[in-house]
Amino acid sequence: MDIDGKDRKEILEKTNHRVSFISMIPCTSHFRRFQPPQDSAEKDLEKHSTAKVKEKEFGGWKTFPFIIGNEICSTAAAGNMSANMIVYLTTQFNIKNIQATNIINISNGGSQVAPLVGAFLADSYLGRFWTISIGSVVSFLALVLLTLTAIISSLRPPECSPQLQAAGSCHGPSTAQYGVLYFYLALIIVASGGINFNSSAFGADQFDKTSAEGMKKIHTFFNWYYFGLYSSFIIAATVIVYIQTNVSWAWGFGICAVLTGISAAFFFGGTKFYVRNRPEGSPFTGLAQVVVACVRKWHLQLPSKADDYYHAQIMESERLSLTQQLRFLNKAAIKTSQEFVSDGQLNPNPWKLCSVEQVEELKSILKTLPILSTAIIPSIMASQQITFSVLQALTMDRHLGRHFQIPAASFIVFSILSSAIMLPIYDRVIVPSLARKGLKITYLQRIGIGMILYCVGLAVAAMVESKRLNAEKSGAMVLQMSALWLIPQNVIMGLADPFQSVGWIDFFYNQFPEAVRSTAVSIVSIAAAMG
Repeated sequence: MDIDGKDRKEILEKTNHRVSFISMIPCTSHFRRFQPPQDSAEKDLEKHSTAKVKEKEFGGWKTFPFIIGNEICSTAAAGNMSANMIVYLTTQFNIKNIQATNIINISNGGSQVAPLVGAFLADSYLGRFWTISIGSVVSFLALVLLTLTAIISSLRPPECSPQLQAAGSCHGPSTAQYGVLYFYLALIIVASGGINFNSSAFGADQFDKTSAEGMKKIHTFFNWYYFGLYSSFIIAATVIVYIQTNVSWAWGFGICAVLTGISAAFFFGGTKFYVRNRPEGSPFTGLAQVVVACVRKWHLQLPSKADDYYHAQIMESERLSLTQQLRFLNKAAIKTSQEFVSDGQLNPNPWKLCSVEQVEELKSILKTLPILSTAIIPSIMASQQITFSVLQALTMDRHLGRHFQIPAASFIVFSILSSAIMLPIYDRVIVPSLARKGLKITYLQRIGIGMILYCVGLAVAAMVESKRLNAEKSGAMVLQMSALWLIPQNVIMGLADPFQSVGWIDFFYNQFPEAVRSTAVSIVSIAAAMG
């Protein structure tokens, strides 16, 4: 069912929406529309009554199994790929460690940026349902292709013994084999753009956001949603990784392909129950309008009278004052004779005249970009930790007892577990304890704590790597050094994430005007991609 779109900033305001290890930051806010003012009580009553009727017929908890089933299955498959893909590239595609790391990092960066494009398409043209649908189908095709590379020998280089791999004498992939690999990675990036960002927001669309009861349901939805994400990622990094490492890559990838197929089936199974909001336009369009309008009016002088600037038709309490920082952008809000029709009424073209509110919202984003740049280094730390800890584990003794060997990619699960444990401890123990003493951790302090923990984690990793390199001088294929030494660095890096990543989200969300809060928050993923 299609209904008119609504402003979704309330989702993040009232649900304490958290995103950490898995980057899925909703980008769902909208710039204020040029609409005549309406009595708020009448408007709220109308929206509430309509939403209640629609939730009885469509949406609500009956859609939850389909949405969460889709997300759990797709995350189990995608999470496995990020955890174990570097092992597949080095051992089956005979790609050297540094090149394999670069391929994985570039792919992960693309998967961070693609959801911004997906959110834009969902908000502006396709709607969330069709964007997620396309992403689910593409994800299935990607995993089928990867499974074929494990089944069909001509799609990968000839097998190579561990001794030749260590000596660097293996035949690398051909141009065609690289082409198949890169095509798979491109499909994964497209799938990430369709599913990430949109899935959680689509789930929230199924509930009435105009009532306290509806907001409680959304809060409960997000709790279960992220519990499902963490659980599926842990399964991916343990069970599926074990199958790939100890049974066969074909079986492991085949299971992932089946999971993505089940994921798509789950999602399409709930089609007749979903509330589907019509696309109303992306906040990025509003940002572009300010830039275009400013360029078009570059030759104008800035007027001194406040009445010469255009304000959106919104409530007086929501109006923003025009600031003098980045004042050249103020030209986008200058009213000229061209914006008035014959009867003297203002008829603004959004690409020629923008409101003061739009201008100030763009300024608020631009002014924080220098601060955002400091998020790049921690992102580099996190990405290096994920890839190189797997490579370290491959050379170390991973046995637990005589018969069980921990897969190298499974050590990442310690980061996930420590993040999952630290999040509720911070929200339910640390924050209330400080509040009772009249103290509070500011957003920047929280980010700073995360950065310190990242530094400590890398310092521990450096000491472990120094010890590993000394052991490597023996020339043994598998070092007489336990891979359990990798656990402390993974745990510390995992503890840093609730402070660093979530701290950035909280900081941007609370520092920006309401209309661009989610848009501003989403640019954190760009910093993560650059890292």
